[in-house]
Amino acid sequence: MSSTNRRPVGSTALLQAAGLAVVIAALPAGTRSASAQDAAGAASTSIPTLRGALDGGATALPGSGGPAAGRGADASGAGGDADGPNNPAPAIPADGGVGTNRTTANGPQQPEKPRGRFALPRSTAKTEDRLRYPRKGPPPLPELQAYPTSVAPSQRPRGAGGDAALALRGSGAAIDTVGDVIRPGPTVAALPFTARIRGRIEDAPYDPVGYEVGSLRLTPYVTQSIGYDSNPNQTQTGLRPSAFERTEGGVSLASTWSRNSFSASFHGGYDAFFSAPEANRPDAVGVADYRFDVDRDTTLDAETRFAIDTQRLGSPEVGVLSAVAANSTSRPLITTFGGSVGGAEGFGRLNVALHGSLDRTAYDNADGTGAGVVGSYLQNLASQNFNDAGLRLRTTYEVTPVLQPFVDLFGDERIHDHEIDYTGYRRDSTGFTGQVGSSFELTRLLTGELSAGYGFRDYQDPRLKLIASPVFNGAITYAATPLTTVSFRAATSFDETNVPGSSGTTSRSVTLEVSHALLRNTTITGALSFLNTDYVGVPITENTLAETLKAEYHLSRDLVATATYSHERLNSTLAGSSFGQNIALIGLRLQR
Repeated sequence: MSSTNRRPVGSTALLQAAGLAVVIAALPAGTRSASAQDAAGAASTSIPTLRGALDGGATALPGSGGPAAGRGADASGAGGDADGPNNPAPAIPADGGVGTNRTTANGPQQPEKPRGRFALPRSTAKTEDRLRYPRKGPPPLPELQAYPTSVAPSQRPRGAGGDAALALRGSGAAIDTVGDVIRPGPTVAALPFTARIRGRIEDAPYDPVGYEVGSLRLTPYVTQSIGYDSNPNQTQTGLRPSAFERTEGGVSLASTWSRNSFSASFHGGYDAFFSAPEANRPDAVGVADYRFDVDRDTTLDAETRFAIDTQRLGSPEVGVLSAVAANSTSRPLITTFGGSVGGAEGFGRLNVALHGSLDRTAYDNADGTGAGVVGSYLQNLASQNFNDAGLRLRTTYEVTPVLQPFVDLFGDERIHDHEIDYTGYRRDSTGFTGQVGSSFELTRLLTGELSAGYGFRDYQDPRLKLIASPVFNGAITYAATPLTTVSFRAATSFDETNVPGSSGTTSRSVTLEVSHALLRNTTITGALSFLNTDYVGVPITENTLAETLKAEYHLSRDLVATATYSHERLNSTLAGSSFGQNIALIGLRLQR
């Protein structure tokens, strides 16, 4: 079918037109009128023959003696006969005139392009343009030629194809001279300049990457150190300096879930003194948290925790007020473990969280020999073991995403294993603490949480005085510069004691820490801490000041060299309880 909107010419009309052209062409030239000649020329030009319609050419029928493309007229329209002796008819190819020259009333045309066997009739210029062959792909590119001045003539290697083998000077391009074919070289003398894209610098290139265990990220480490302690037993008299070694290890876990959360951290160490084995002591701490997201506003969570520490031999609880003195064969252990469970519910900007907790504290007995005592001496510290059950209610209101004030209320009850301890006092008690504070994030440089309030603890024994004191807790982190971080921590607690006549202790601690990165792999940290311990009911007060300087040098992401120096000084109103201590330690940490 035709690509235009014109109706195609029927086969009957084609045959009639072809017959008219044959009849007019058969008449003698002298007998034909001008109108007839014009009609014959128009018919031979615009009306194809039957074979031309079928083969795609516009030629005359065999035996017609006329040209394939009409009259040979000049520009003015006058001229001789189209088939006269001055214009002999060209030979008609066997394929119907493909590749021959055509002449129209407007003058000669270029050789026509091959057309399909069943192409539609050629009538007008518009129709002819639409019936051209479609282009098959992009036009072929010319063959590449070597840049003329890329190689000096004297340096051009000669190959099998003559001296046409060219190559870029200094480019290292190979020349193919296999047979008579020479592969052309590039068309430029030098490669274009390409700007290097600088890679992104990692923010923490020396942080541990950990191991992927399922959907948990496991980050373990182990540290081996050796150092010197000027007072391992932390006593005022009978100082025995000693070198020691410390082995420490730990692991952290963190979930990578899109919903819910699990995290855990455990670490522990052991100090072994070469010259004072009685001062050997372990320490450990661990915590694990799990949060279950019920929906967008409701969560359930649980926590488990533990801690291991030791009592110093010069403390009021051990040695000074007992017959053990400095002859104790070991430092008594203090073990604390427990957990909490609860949930939180959101009501718009208001969030209410309720948690119940249960913790147990256990003391080891102090073994040793006292003055005038034959054999083993036992101080029954285990009679101080107790369980602490508590309930905490915390209400938070989100004023802005960076400012969230809260009210925290906590009540607990401590019940001892023995109703009366070995000193003759009933130490079961109930306590309550109320605080008001806020968590904040100011300009992303100052973040943390601060709270202040009041707390008290009432003991079952009427001889033990009520403990009542203001409380202050907080943790603030200030990013002074991208290389310097300042941290501040404060805490208040009410602790147990076995000192006769004392209800317990009120402890207040403050710590200021500054960390600065000298290089990306070198960090120096300085810390200053102060601890005040007041024994309620007796005139005993202890103040401890400690300074610590620590340096870390990352040999690689997995290997870190550490060095620590600390000085501690405790001043007590109790005679024989004060002491001073200097510790130097260097080590190597392997982390992942």
